[in-house]
Amino acid sequence: MASTSLIFIGSQFCIYSGFIILKLGLIGNLINLFVLFSTRTNPCSFLLWLASIFNIITLLAGLLPRILSIGFSVDASSTSLMWCKSRWFLSYTSAFTSLTCICFASIDRYLVSSQYIQWHHRSKLKTAKLAIVIATSVIMLIHIPFIAFYHIIQVNNSNGNVIYQQCFGTNTAWNSYVNYFTRPMLGSIMPGTVLAVTGWRTYLNIKLRMLVHPGGTFQRGLTTMILLQSILIIIPVVPFSIIIIYQIATTSTSKTAYRLAQETVVFNIANIFLYISYASNFYVYFFSAKSYRKELFRLVSYFVCYRSHRVEIRRM
Repeated sequence: MASTSLIFIGSQFCIYSGFIILKLGLIGNLINLFVLFSTRTNPCSFLLWLASIFNIITLLAGLLPRILSIGFSVDASSTSLMWCKSRWFLSYTSAFTSLTCICFASIDRYLVSSQYIQWHHRSKLKTAKLAIVIATSVIMLIHIPFIAFYHIIQVNNSNGNVIYQQCFGTNTAWNSYVNYFTRPMLGSIMPGTVLAVTGWRTYLNIKLRMLVHPGGTFQRGLTTMILLQSILIIIPVVPFSIIIIYQIATTSTSKTAYRLAQETVVFNIANIFLYISYASNFYVYFFSAKSYRKELFRLVSYFVCYRSHRVEIRRM
């Protein structure tokens, strides 16, 4: 199979799978914002509600431009300097902040499921808000160089004519930092490790029937939601991390055009599937927690009754 054919198949796969993930993710996260709003006084619910906001930003600033670029060769960042600088900043900060919210929620579930009462009292809304403000500020600060170092560059042929334009980081040190630390560590290994460790410890606590925090069904529902979502975050993170490590290890290796095409297709597919982490939360919550379904049905019933009441008033 020629490299061009391989790239075409990969681009078609990314288009269809990407749009499905994007559509389901936007719908699911919007529903989450309504359902979790009434329970946002709970630290875990607040973190999940906040994660849904950042998930929407991640899907719009990260996934949608990638689909358009891979599938249709439409890249607004190559023509608009403002979008070139802001797109990468928005996608990275929103994605990492969303993962941070989930990690904090997983830690909160571990505290709630602990057999030690003193650990339960550390699960507070005030603490969760303070932690996420600090984490978000740090994440934004460390990604400000995206705004400073990213520019639109032109690639010319031997005659001096412009072949194409591309949004690219012009600082070598920053590019190395992103490739060797930000993507593999902050985006994959660190959140995956936190979720795996806290999720496993929480599971052991539940298995030993140590869930003694007041709230009963609601608290158990939140714990189940976080455990399953952690699994769906870790699953796509593992292959993506392996690919990043492989790319780093083979940087100096001479590669044929066909091998480069293979690696490009595999990377694009793994990158698209990585967005499942930001699109699947509603569906995980709906199928895993009875308390979530109950709150959703209550919300739907309210809107149906409200609409029916408005229709009756108009008829009078």
